[in-house]
Amino acid sequence: MFREVLGPNCQPLVIISDRELALMNAIRVVFPSATNLLCVWHIEKNILSNCKHHFEAQEDWDAFMSSWNGVIRSSSEIDFEKNWRLFEELYKERREVLTYIEKTWLPFKEQFVDAWAEKFPHFRHRVSSRAEGAHAKLKAYLQVLTGDFRQVKEKICLAITNEFQEIKALLSSGRIRIPHNCNNAFFKEVVTKVSMHALKELYKQYEMVKHGTMDPSCTGHFLSSMGLPCAHKMMTTWKDGVFPISSIHSQWRIDSLSLTCSDGMMNEEDNFKKMLSELQDKFKKWPLMHKEKARATISQLVSASLHSLREPSSGSKQKRGSSSTQRDPSRFEIVEKRRKCSGCKNSEHDIRTCPSKNKVSEQISYSIANSLDERAIGGIDLNMVPDLDFVSSFN
Repeated sequence: MFREVLGPNCQPLVIISDRELALMNAIRVVFPSATNLLCVWHIEKNILSNCKHHFEAQEDWDAFMSSWNGVIRSSSEIDFEKNWRLFEELYKERREVLTYIEKTWLPFKEQFVDAWAEKFPHFRHRVSSRAEGAHAKLKAYLQVLTGDFRQVKEKICLAITNEFQEIKALLSSGRIRIPHNCNNAFFKEVVTKVSMHALKELYKQYEMVKHGTMDPSCTGHFLSSMGLPCAHKMMTTWKDGVFPISSIHSQWRIDSLSLTCSDGMMNEEDNFKKMLSELQDKFKKWPLMHKEKARATISQLVSASLHSLREPSSGSKQKRGSSSTQRDPSRFEIVEKRRKCSGCKNSEHDIRTCPSKNKVSEQISYSIANSLDERAIGGIDLNMVPDLDFVSSFN
């Protein structure tokens, strides 16, 4: 249904998702020409949930995540192999962690490691936060979970209308504003024709050329992932000329973007008016009984909009508090918010299972046992000796 809503001329180039295998299989079938990249934020949180308990010190965990990010940011396949071998060497003693990453994430490395992911036009969207933000914005309009169909429809329409007006205002501003730093002959063909964000990214590349701060070799990742020429392209082709508008991906073009109703919507309205006209002509020729039935049917269609449609009842009583819109915490949030031990301040256990407390209990038991000298045991009231089982029960 989503593919049909988009239409044949508006299919996605890249889809960002988490590692949901059923969703990934569906994307492969429904959008065969789209590239499915994995959200690096979800990858990080899954690694946190499954691996952090193997690291006792926070410094060790931070170093581990830094090394893992180095693997993800490998700019070429050769760099990836080198960084992965170094990662394996650093954490070869943590076999459980390496096994988890090898089995869970390495089979999908082409979908999140820079060496492969930066070859596709994702326009620097490597996480699903944009969709999460849109979801949060929609929930702000819905407010409650218990609205009926009509209320939900009206609030969604209101959210879309307001968002549409904001987009129109931004486009209008972009078509008349000329940033001060881009007010020169080099950018004269692209100002007021591409988005402000694209102009900012282009100016950063222009500054690299101007000051000679770009990398010696060009990976081509900026051009392929952003749809914008990089500093190397500017230096070799247009350094002393004019930046051509033809080199900008259509994603950033605002001069050719139209926000009017599509032809399909206009055709639907024309067809509906034609149907009403035909119905009116036929109504005049119908017999009286047929006219009465037609009036009753039309009356039902008109009056149906006056009644609120409600969700069908499931037949079971809801528990108190089930109408809350607050989501359940993710596993990584549970790991991050785990209470720390009041004894040693470590977050991997509590005071009852604290290793330091176990050591103290063992020392107490050992000292009591040594104090029971065999030569004096006959003169000691055994009822006054502490129960060792009772002491060890505090472990």
